[in-house]
Amino acid sequence: MNTKIKATFIVIAIVLITSVMFAYSVYGVNMRIIESAKRNELKTTATIIQNNLQEQTNKAAARASLICSLPSIKEAFRNQDREQLATRLVPALLEQKEKYGVREAQFHLSPAISFLRVFDLKAGHGEDLSGFREMVLAANRKQEPQMGVEIGRRGLSVRGVDLLRDAQGPIGSFEIGMSFSTVLEGTKTNTGYDVGVFVDDELMSSVATLIPRPDQERIIGGYQNVESTNWEIIKSLVTPSMMRKLVDVTYKIETVGGISYGMTAVPLLDYKGAPIGVIVAARSFEDYQKQAYESLTRTLGAMLLQMVILVGMVLLIMNAMILRPMGIISDKLAKLAEGADETQGMGKLAKYPNEIGMMARNVEAVEKSMIEQRKVVSEAKEVKTDA
Repeated sequence: MNTKIKATFIVIAIVLITSVMFAYSVYGVNMRIIESAKRNELKTTATIIQNNLQEQTNKAAARASLICSLPSIKEAFRNQDREQLATRLVPALLEQKEKYGVREAQFHLSPAISFLRVFDLKAGHGEDLSGFREMVLAANRKQEPQMGVEIGRRGLSVRGVDLLRDAQGPIGSFEIGMSFSTVLEGTKTNTGYDVGVFVDDELMSSVATLIPRPDQERIIGGYQNVESTNWEIIKSLVTPSMMRKLVDVTYKIETVGGISYGMTAVPLLDYKGAPIGVIVAARSFEDYQKQAYESLTRTLGAMLLQMVILVGMVLLIMNAMILRPMGIISDKLAKLAEGADETQGMGKLAKYPNEIGMMARNVEAVEKSMIEQRKVVSEAKEVKTDA
């Protein structure tokens, strides 16, 4: 194998190795950027869920406070006039229920006796709620408003409990319970994530006796799904082990049916800060998969283009600066070795200010020396012949 072929193989090997290393590095950087974007998105989604929940809590507290401040409501409650309270509040709260997710509204007598459920006037009048409605107990005992998440007879709600007082002193309390659907839909609108709320099944079953039990498939790892924006997606990703082990905000990426999903799970805390469930949000990461595939395709394309350009440039340079001049010098030496009488010299090669030029000048010197020696030999033969 001649030098030109060997040099070509060496150049290709070097360019291949360097191009692969460069492509691997670039692809690794792109993948790290994509993975970082995934993590940031999941963290942002968890923050949005928490913010939406806090906003809903504030809305519940504000509505309860507003109603508790109305003089006509205080008067009717002081007189324990259920009919008057219903007349004044039912139309307005039904509109709030329809438009803004108000799902519960209830008056209580101290310490936690149900006086009037605005959306179900005949239900629970006089029921002692002290065994499970700690928010109502705390509000009446401390004489301070309470807000947060708690399970009631009609299930899980984001609640605000406020106090009614008049000139005669405390009358009782009133609460607004907001649906989780606003939290879920708001999160989906802002992030594109489908969201589901899970609550401790045993706790839910013992307290929420005015709503039916869910289907068995909605109970996972001892937690029952209360609401969700897309149950099929949530169901396919939530596992019993994940629900049991959750103690803090968790981020996961799962592959289901060949599709990658990003998932964040936020512990659901009651008004005291005790964990009672989980809020799970998930969405397809197909767009990130597509980005990764496009990154790989672009990187491989760039690598191949780089190889072609580098190999071509290096071979052109090697051919122009080394291989072609060496070939000329080699041909010159071969002709000299064969005894050819060369007088043209090395031309431009001898003018090169480098090793090639030095070799060309040395060849010229050898050529000149050989021509002179041949002349001497030829003259000697002529003298001998004359003699």
